[in-house]
Amino acid sequence: MNDEINHIWKEHHDQLLDFIRKRTKDPIEAEDILQEVFLKILDKIDSLKDSEKLKSWMYQIARNTIIDHFRLQKKEDKQIHYVTSEEDEPEDNSSMKEAESWIGLYIDGLPENYKEAVVLSELNGLSIGEVAEKLNISYTNARARVHRGRQALKKSLTDCCTFHVDVYGNIIDYHRNAPVCKKC
Repeated sequence: MNDEINHIWKEHHDQLLDFIRKRTKDPIEAEDILQEVFLKILDKIDSLKDSEKLKSWMYQIARNTIIDHFRLQKKEDKQIHYVTSEEDEPEDNSSMKEAESWIGLYIDGLPENYKEAVVLSELNGLSIGEVAEKLNISYTNARARVHRGRQALKKSLTDCCTFHVDVYGNIIDYHRNAPVCKKC
């Protein structure tokens, strides 16, 4: 097994590194991603059924690792804008509870097809596949309805109020944008 991994490393290291460098701007970041790719290869080499597909299999792992890397980076970048100081967080989460009490009014305001999808996905915790099955629609259609429903809900909420959230997405404070808001 070690000989096989060493051979893979020697044979494909430079090609994979070039592949990763073309998709990242930072050469150090590319090296980190390459290390992660080889760790995944080492961990999952037993799952490769056809050794003739080794190269395409490795490049798929590299693509997925690059995507995961940028998703994590994007998530970390978003968290920078959140409140992170413990002194800023209230002892109770009364703002969150208060917002939860009137969020249903906004959900009720969604178009019916989006409303159903959002309720099933967000409130009932169903996966997109389960939402599709429950509504008897395609997976793609269910994903689109949930996405559009979330966007519409977010727009309604942010048109009404400005929210301050912690790193976990919990509402710690909010204020109304309009002086007279009938929903919150």
